[in-house]
Amino acid sequence: MMTGRIAADVLGDMIVADGAYKQDATTLEAHVSQAFLVGTTSASLNDDLVDRLLRYADILSHSTSEQYREASYTLIALLREYQELVGLSERSTNRVAAVAAAVLVELGNFPGLRTLANGSEVEFTLPMSRGILRAAKEVVQATKHGKQTLTDTQYQITERMRGEDYFSFSGPTSLGKSFILKDAIYDIVRRPDLDQHCVVVLVPTKALIGQTAADLRSLLQDVPEVNVATFPSLPRFLRRTYPRTIFVFTPERLLRYLADAKRDIDYLIIDEAQKVISKKDARSSIYYHAIVEVTRRYATKLIFASPSIQNPELFLELFGKATNGALAVMERTVAQQRYFVDLIDRKQYYLSGSDADQREMDRPPTARTPIELVTSLSGARKSIVYINSSAKSADFAIELAATLPEVQDEMIDKLIKFVKEHIHKDYYLVKTLKHGVAFHHGKMPQEVREKVEALFSDPDSRLQFVVCTSTLLEGVNLPAKNIFVLNDTHGPSGFGKIDFENLAGRAGRLTYDFSGNVVCVRHEPGAWNQTTRDLIPRGTPITAESFLVNPGRKTKDFTDIGKVLQGKPLASGTSNDAKRAVEQYSSILLLHLLGKQQTPLRTLFMEKVTDGSKILDKAASEFTGSVEVLRRSPGILPKYQNLVWDSLVMGVDGPLIPADTEELNYELFERVLVRLGALYDWITTESGGLDPLVPSTEPGYSKRVRYWAMLMSYWVKGDPLVLVIKRTIAYHAKQGTITYRDFNKSPYPIDEPFDANSAKHINIIIESMMRDLETGLRFKIISYLENYHDLSVQALGVNNAGFNVAKLVEYGSSDSKVINLQEVGFSRAVALELLDKHGSLLTFTANDELDAVDVESLLSIAELDGDVRDEVENILRKSPQQEVPT
Repeated sequence: MMTGRIAADVLGDMIVADGAYKQDATTLEAHVSQAFLVGTTSASLNDDLVDRLLRYADILSHSTSEQYREASYTLIALLREYQELVGLSERSTNRVAAVAAAVLVELGNFPGLRTLANGSEVEFTLPMSRGILRAAKEVVQATKHGKQTLTDTQYQITERMRGEDYFSFSGPTSLGKSFILKDAIYDIVRRPDLDQHCVVVLVPTKALIGQTAADLRSLLQDVPEVNVATFPSLPRFLRRTYPRTIFVFTPERLLRYLADAKRDIDYLIIDEAQKVISKKDARSSIYYHAIVEVTRRYATKLIFASPSIQNPELFLELFGKATNGALAVMERTVAQQRYFVDLIDRKQYYLSGSDADQREMDRPPTARTPIELVTSLSGARKSIVYINSSAKSADFAIELAATLPEVQDEMIDKLIKFVKEHIHKDYYLVKTLKHGVAFHHGKMPQEVREKVEALFSDPDSRLQFVVCTSTLLEGVNLPAKNIFVLNDTHGPSGFGKIDFENLAGRAGRLTYDFSGNVVCVRHEPGAWNQTTRDLIPRGTPITAESFLVNPGRKTKDFTDIGKVLQGKPLASGTSNDAKRAVEQYSSILLLHLLGKQQTPLRTLFMEKVTDGSKILDKAASEFTGSVEVLRRSPGILPKYQNLVWDSLVMGVDGPLIPADTEELNYELFERVLVRLGALYDWITTESGGLDPLVPSTEPGYSKRVRYWAMLMSYWVKGDPLVLVIKRTIAYHAKQGTITYRDFNKSPYPIDEPFDANSAKHINIIIESMMRDLETGLRFKIISYLENYHDLSVQALGVNNAGFNVAKLVEYGSSDSKVINLQEVGFSRAVALELLDKHGSLLTFTANDELDAVDVESLLSIAELDGDVRDEVENILRKSPQQEVPT
């Protein structure tokens, strides 16, 4: 910022200290809150008050203080909200439009300027000085592709990032962190020095891979040298066609890539970086390990992006990097109003943005139920409803839809048709979509989730409500005007400040809204105690912590790791996730010793644990397995990897499935799973937690293994998802019973006779099957399949290791052409469709690797499936380009 603006800072100090300013700002805030919650206001804003508020906003916009600049924007946003809810005089309407434009130019808030232009019919002319300033900023702060303009804060971040090898920044959800990262990526991938190298974007979940990859493919349509890939392989077609690659990976996929990397990693970009240090997520240790492994192998540049925390330099310290490339910003591009509505005690409050006080409204809520509240406050504007349960989110969506009329929308009709054809005609989403309502959670088919996200994000669609679970906290980009938070929990525990801010930050859509509304709703007696109510006000960003950075006198994390290394039990009451995280850190620490790596983990363990060096040396001497395989699978305890390794080396065991096996069937997969369960002791390692892989006792254990074998055989056979669902329903019909959880009825699993005509039972099966497919089969079981195959390759040689069963499970097919098409970037469904209906337009090598696609002929097919067309255009349609060395 320019030092010449100090005068504006002094004026800002005078304004915010002035009682008249506080009174005027409070009056505006109260009127907007009353209009939103009650529907009427006790008094209107007169022209004099509007004039004063606009003067405050104008002066504060010139300040260099983030606090004052945000106060300026908030005044404009509240005036616009009041204008929409209540209305202003014609004179004030014109004044607000003119001053708002000038203020937004001064703030460099170009998304706000677009919102103003789209939502205002008032003609106004900027003062010459502001017009010149706008023109200058539009040139200087243009994005790398020149299509948009960075805000002042975004520009500040990009300028600081330039030239830094290690950079970490944090800011509010509405800052546009993904926008900043995409602009940086666009700049990076156009450089010729990235040829035969790659960029990796690390995301928390598989659910985010698709959305991130699609966004990047759209961004990079005019960069023919680069491809966006999502699997840890780089098939011949991609290597030959594109000299530069962007990979979008989870930490687990990144570790798989490192096992056989085709291109060096020049940049590693970690979005949602708070996941690296999350105490609630057992996978945080895998995040840490994956990043350490990249920096061990390559001179990789690191970029971390995280929600509002005070100390983004923590992530640089965590990996031993200089901290001068760190920046925390607090300025938002969308304002927020926050409310607490208590339907139990019949009270409602608004939370002042200036002092975070909860101010009670003089009228109780008129709504009696959450559904009445959501519909009455939303009006015609889009809303997200947060509920911490996939089953409850679907139930709420059904109840909400029942209160709304049917909508006429071709885009919604298209999605309904897709769900009927690809999932099931009785899937609840079919019923809710007809009324402009959807639900969104982790147990849904990924393709359906992505289509719901795209439809809701389209301002022209009549999908008005999405009821979602904590998938929204994983970084899914799904903003709305309003967010109704019906539960104060995330998973089994209460919200943390970062989690709540990440959720609340979805309120307010950039370029569509000046502000968003966060409405926290108490509709159950035990909810929203004082601790979680204290999260609702904005407050000060928290200081992030990691036990690996300045732990002070804390020793428990390290002594727990020592216990695991010695084979001792952890304290009773340790959660399954916490236990798994400690086990993974113990394997990672062992790797650091074996690899002679000096890391904070190793150094602090030696400092904090009595006889730490002896404990670690003893664990290393007892490890007989493969170090390289342990690097890929730190989630599996070394003692089990030792057992498998020794059995393979001594000839006791061989490949899971010999390479000459002719038929892959249910019986074969059952034998494979029985074998894995015994070798890796699933009764001990996989029977705990809320969603165990197997029960700990018979006959439940064997019955569950048979179920996994059934699901595995259907999936690997390559059947379309709709057929896998159909066969799973038939399996339950044959079993005669269905088991599910409903904590409103019982803390224990509920068994009922299966009814094939019950929509409830059909939906329970669909969603439990999708959870089992993604979490049980393609996350938990696949990790054991990968580990066994990796050890087989190391012990027996690649030619004697047999089928790579993990690969069949990952891609849902035993057809090598289907697998290769997915590695190129196509979804499983589109890969199956391409081979089934358009195989003549694809050319493969003798090894079943894609060699060429007749893109023009394919796209000229009038009746080509819409998803096939979209994926072919996104993945293959680039400017013609020279082949590059393989």
